[in-house]
Amino acid sequence: MRRPRFLGEASGLATVEYIVGAAVILGTLVVGITSWNNGLVSRLEALVTQMQAVH
Repeated sequence: MRRPRFLGEASGLATVEYIVGAAVILGTLVVGITSWNNGLVSRLEALVTQMQAVH
């Protein structure tokens, strides 16, 4: 039984691994920035509400 050619090529697997790794890192960054932005928006809304209560 012959093995497929791509199983013997390490460069193809390395490229796929880099792509998957980059996708995981970018996904984590997007989730982190989105949650940080949502927290920042909540704090700004609370600050505006407090400032409106002072007037």
